[in-house]
Amino acid sequence: MDDFSISWELNGNVVVVTLSGRVDSVTAAKLDAELLKIVNENKKIVMDLKDVVYMSSAGVRAIARALQSVQKSEGGVKLVGIRKPVVRVLQTIGLTEVLKSYPSVEEAVASF
Repeated sequence: MDDFSISWELNGNVVVVTLSGRVDSVTAAKLDAELLKIVNENKKIVMDLKDVVYMSSAGVRAIARALQSVQKSEGGVKLVGIRKPVVRVLQTIGLTEVLKSYPSVEEAVASF
């Protein structure tokens, strides 16, 4: 469960990115690179974080960077299934004020 993985699929005109494991200073570089590829093609992103057990500030930075990129094109990033330890990190940095969280992928996709 601690091994990091990232996958994504298109759901209509929204990309659903599924993360799992630990997003730390090592794996955040992979997350950043994948999100950069995704935001170059798509501006509406839902990130399913239900299987993320840990997220460092480097992981949060990658998400914030993706958010900034898609907002320039009137897109957005929505979060789903955030665990308490990850919520704390996002709250500390202030991203819970900017990123909306939803109980399910379907609701997050529909919010666009």
